[in-house]
Amino acid sequence: MNLSQTQLQVVESPLDVPIQVLASAGAGKTRVLTERIKYILANTKKNGVIALTFTNKAADEMLMRLSLEENIQERTWITTIHSMGQRILEKYGHTVGLPTNLHVYERDQDKMEIFMQSLREDGINVDEYLNVEDSRELKDREKKLQKYLDVFAQIKRELLTEFDIFEKYPNKNVWKIYQDYQDSMIRSGGIDYDDILVYSHRILITHDWIAKIYRAKYKHICVDEAQDLNKIQYEFIKAFCGDTLKSVFMVGDPNQMIYGFNGSSNRYLCEEFVRDFLPNKYDLKENYRSTREVIKVVNKLKSDSQVVSEYALEGQVHFNEYEDEIDEAKGIVAQIQNLLQMRVHDEIEGEITLEKMVVIARNRFVFHSLESGLKDNNIVYSLKKGERLLEPSTKFAKTLDFSIRIKLNPKDWVNGKKLCQLLQLDEPVNWNNDLLLDLAKKMNISSDSNHQLLSELLIAVYNLEINNPKIPKLIKDFRDKFTIFREDKLNILDAEYEDIKRSLEELDEFDHTWTRFKRKGIGDSLTAFRNALVLGQLSESNSEKGLTLSTVHTMKGLEKDIVFLMGMCEGVFPDYRALSQKELEEERNSAFVAITRAKRWLYVSYPKQRRMPWGDIKNQRKSRFMIEMETDK
Repeated sequence: MNLSQTQLQVVESPLDVPIQVLASAGAGKTRVLTERIKYILANTKKNGVIALTFTNKAADEMLMRLSLEENIQERTWITTIHSMGQRILEKYGHTVGLPTNLHVYERDQDKMEIFMQSLREDGINVDEYLNVEDSRELKDREKKLQKYLDVFAQIKRELLTEFDIFEKYPNKNVWKIYQDYQDSMIRSGGIDYDDILVYSHRILITHDWIAKIYRAKYKHICVDEAQDLNKIQYEFIKAFCGDTLKSVFMVGDPNQMIYGFNGSSNRYLCEEFVRDFLPNKYDLKENYRSTREVIKVVNKLKSDSQVVSEYALEGQVHFNEYEDEIDEAKGIVAQIQNLLQMRVHDEIEGEITLEKMVVIARNRFVFHSLESGLKDNNIVYSLKKGERLLEPSTKFAKTLDFSIRIKLNPKDWVNGKKLCQLLQLDEPVNWNNDLLLDLAKKMNISSDSNHQLLSELLIAVYNLEINNPKIPKLIKDFRDKFTIFREDKLNILDAEYEDIKRSLEELDEFDHTWTRFKRKGIGDSLTAFRNALVLGQLSESNSEKGLTLSTVHTMKGLEKDIVFLMGMCEGVFPDYRALSQKELEEERNSAFVAITRAKRWLYVSYPKQRRMPWGDIKNQRKSRFMIEMETDK
């Protein structure tokens, strides 16, 4: 296994005993976790293991590391916390009054529209109800609604009670508005993303027989990145365990807690887990990832957070000051070109390539000048995104997306309206299960140049079986129809040709997404497919080609040989909105995460000036974090 003595001690710690592991960046946390799972499987006959992660990418990586283990699929459930909650809802949601084919509304705009329409149906003046100051201003209403949505999310993530809300918002009817919002969701046949854990937690605490079904199969639970747990996530895990499941393995690093905006707090790993489970405790501080120079810098930000491995290479850390953002971009581009020309170095395994580099910034807006510089110099790059799939862009793909949503949830008048607007058709007087069929009939006599194709698409989705949809057949049929359509059409315009081309590309993307869904073995139904999309389970896992640009949050859990950390100015990193001590500490954690992505070399920079959108030049101060890193201690 090639584990250190301390790592081995953690892996082979007693079974059926709660374990807390505080593991610093580069300490081999993921490896220890996977080896622990292997150890459990090897030393028990039939016991199942649940491994909970925060991202689908982390879950996929863990599954890949365990893929050679015998009966891995039968005995392990490696998933995100929300995906686990969703699976419980799909089977047992009816026990708490949820619809059978549950629809998850992921867009804030959709949630707003559902809520407002529900109020109107009850004869309520929306603007008076929400205390909108200027009803003529649509933006004012949306701002008010967004504030309420943020409060509702907080209620769910922190499991706030009616009393808690009254204490926090005295003389305001927040709890009543929250209840009305929840009712509007259910009436529309769905829930929002935060509801997944709220309702699955409710199932576990009110129907212990359901929790016992899962506990009978899964007698061990391992939680990765446990420093990022919020209250609902921790209580969900606690409810799952009940009083009987004691084999709980939580691993995390308090210094990497960077999701405070989601209610995350390291107190659930460091305090509440200790109080509730009385775990055996282990510390892993030795960094096996980074070079000595990188670790030296890290320890200036977080005193004594890391211990240097005796096998660590020396490494390099460079600090650069530039006149402005354009100058900074030019400097980074020049350094990248120099590294590529170098080709090899004793501290870099293999050839130095773009794929071994990443540029990290506090937010994506910092990349504007750099992207221009990379394009000008023909340097291939990709901006690393989250796990949500891109929205479709063509009329065909949008129709397919809206139609599937409506097929699954005929009450989904929000997407029904969008579909009518897209197809330029009048909205029906009554919304019913035959909406797609009715729209298909109207579309067939429409003046739209693609009316026949779109009408046939609506009918095809209408005829899909929810539990066993023939998606491959639908895809093949419409590939053939597009081919015929293109061949039959004379004097095709460039715009039309491009639309057909892009529609076929998006149909191929849909095909790849369905294939990934089937390969993952997470279900067969159209409902499971839609939910997997919402939960980010079907995002492309292939590594990006060329240079990676990434925010701190999307780079978490990953590493590169060479890291550029740019835009290190006060107001950017730390963010100008971080005012409290708690917020500033989280910004420090973010800087810690950014630096510890570097395996070999680190380049830190900032621009002294910034050009504002209106043309003014603004002087900038060097980030306090950069100052600390440069200081000799």
